[in-house]
Amino acid sequence: MHKMLEFQAVVLAAGRGSRMPDVGGRVTKCLLPVGPYPILWYSLNMLEKVGFQETLVVVLDEDKSNISNALEKCPLKIKYELIDIPSDEDWGTANALKYISNRITTDLVIVSGDLITNINLNEVLNLYRKHDAALATLFFDNGPEEWLKLPGLPNKSKPDRDLVCIDEETQRLVFLASASDFEGTVSIPKLLIKKFESINMYSRLLDAHVYVMKNWIISYLIDADRFISIKGELIPLIIKKQLSKPKNALEKKGTSEKNVEIFKDIFYYAVHQGYESKIMKMSAYNDHKLGSKPVYCNDILRCYAHIADKSTFGIRVNTLSAFCLSNKKIMAKWEELTGAPMTDRIHPNSEVTTKQIDDTSTVGEKSMISEKTSIKSTFIGANCTIENKVRLSNCILMNNVTVREGCVLQDCIVYTGATLDSNCSFQYCIIGPHHLVPSNTTGVHQLYAETTDNMITLG
Repeated sequence: MHKMLEFQAVVLAAGRGSRMPDVGGRVTKCLLPVGPYPILWYSLNMLEKVGFQETLVVVLDEDKSNISNALEKCPLKIKYELIDIPSDEDWGTANALKYISNRITTDLVIVSGDLITNINLNEVLNLYRKHDAALATLFFDNGPEEWLKLPGLPNKSKPDRDLVCIDEETQRLVFLASASDFEGTVSIPKLLIKKFESINMYSRLLDAHVYVMKNWIISYLIDADRFISIKGELIPLIIKKQLSKPKNALEKKGTSEKNVEIFKDIFYYAVHQGYESKIMKMSAYNDHKLGSKPVYCNDILRCYAHIADKSTFGIRVNTLSAFCLSNKKIMAKWEELTGAPMTDRIHPNSEVTTKQIDDTSTVGEKSMISEKTSIKSTFIGANCTIENKVRLSNCILMNNVTVREGCVLQDCIVYTGATLDSNCSFQYCIIGPHHLVPSNTTGVHQLYAETTDNMITLG
């Protein structure tokens, strides 16, 4: 494995999990368990596999200690530095990037802390290198969303969709917008149609939130000082600017009385260094079939998109559906994701006396599982206690959960510190953090949390 020197990696893991159900308490999204490890581990493991030896990880200051403790227990060789940002400030991803800008000295790879994928990231890096791009992005073509019967309250909200236009011939990413920005009709700039003759529009691609970008974009981000979101604002603007050319001196606006430019346009930062422009003019290389047009159509800004092969596993764990689906699939995809078979499916420091636990279940550190217990396709965190005559099927139990004798759980999520007293029976339920469920409680599709009147019964 070669050492990655030309790029710095930044993992953005300060998301508050706003699309997850509010069940009370503070649950750090990047520490939610997928299989035996927290979500954040998978992003770091992906970077490690491609050759990164160190990375910056942006987290909320109130979560830093918990994240540090959790990662210390995970198998990682990559060195990571946790950089905390204020929890009481409503910062977007662009704000976080500006905050660490003085640490960025090379071109940059930005990765979302909720990404789980088996892709070889070199596929995206090589696309960026090949075209000396300003920006390269990653999308997954997973087809229609898998339908899952979810625990808890019904959720009628539709998944966010992007409208993505990619030139089939060159892989140029030429248009990106949220589908919610349009009401029935989508208008594409005429100049775009003239410039690229084989554009495909997609509405079901999953944006991996993996961005490879030039170092100068950070300088532009700082000086512009008007962006909050990388995905929602910065990336679409860079893509749109591909259709523009730098203004000449007479066209420039925004100068002071002393003719000093107040704000520099993005092209001020995207200048070619050295002999790059001369080499491009002399080159016989052509990135398109229409030879009458110059290489790259003389575009200074060039954005590209890599659509991963359909066989690639890729998911962002930012919704309840994605959380459940990732746990459902993680064991089958384990060797593809990590490159090695899973060892210690049952932590050596746990005490598991039952023989009725299948190969698709895991047990965390210092958990105790009693003898007369049946466990199928269930992930049990650390310091959990499962008493006799308990049956668990397709469940996710986080750390410090207690399940008393005689409980039966199917397709449930039990958050950290919750206790289920004896003889409870639940199907498709969510039990919130540190919640105590009285004995003999039964429920189907219910939410138990401190922020409710103990129970919400669905109609």
